[in-house]
Amino acid sequence: MNEKLLNDLLASAVRSGHVSLELNDEIVDRILEQPGSKVSNASTERVKSKLKMRMQDAAITAARATIHPQVSVQFGRFIQTVREGAGLDRSAIGERLHKTGDFVERLERGHINPLQLKTNEFADVVELFHIKFSVLPSMVTASASIAGAKHGYTAIARSHGGMRHDQRGEDVERALEAFARTVHPRAKDDPNTSQEIRTCLAKLEAELKKRGRHDLIT
Repeated sequence: MNEKLLNDLLASAVRSGHVSLELNDEIVDRILEQPGSKVSNASTERVKSKLKMRMQDAAITAARATIHPQVSVQFGRFIQTVREGAGLDRSAIGERLHKTGDFVERLERGHINPLQLKTNEFADVVELFHIKFSVLPSMVTASASIAGAKHGYTAIARSHGGMRHDQRGEDVERALEAFARTVHPRAKDDPNTSQEIRTCLAKLEAELKKRGRHDLIT
């Protein structure tokens, strides 16, 4: 797409209200001076999609800058904190990850252990939320511990007619996590789990390097 076509498309988008941006009068006048051009709906949607992604990225970056992960925070809860700080819903994050909103919810609540993710899926989440590689070992360890405990409790609850994870409220989920942390052995104390975490993170590091995301590794 050349510069003239892009200017024409932005002018059309501003006129129609498809793009809501804080622009001063000088910038708006300059855009509106561009001659009108007929562009396809597909081109309009591509630009709108790009603009939406840029706005989401900016919101995530701003939210991420104000949040410092605690040592014991699990991966999913950190994702949730940043997402909520950015003012985004789960469906928006799911769309960025090419997943469903339900997937994001299960990841946030710890029902999906990050160790279960494919390497490229794990890297997608880390990239989107700008997570530094240095904090991942403790976050993944906490997640593995909570996921193991929740899996056991869920199986017991179902055998006794208990609620499924999608039927439990947020307060119940957090209470279950707190209880799991007190009674379930930490994942890092299990040599098999520790090796699994090291292997997973080694693959993730290689994937991030392949994508050129050295800023997340250093």
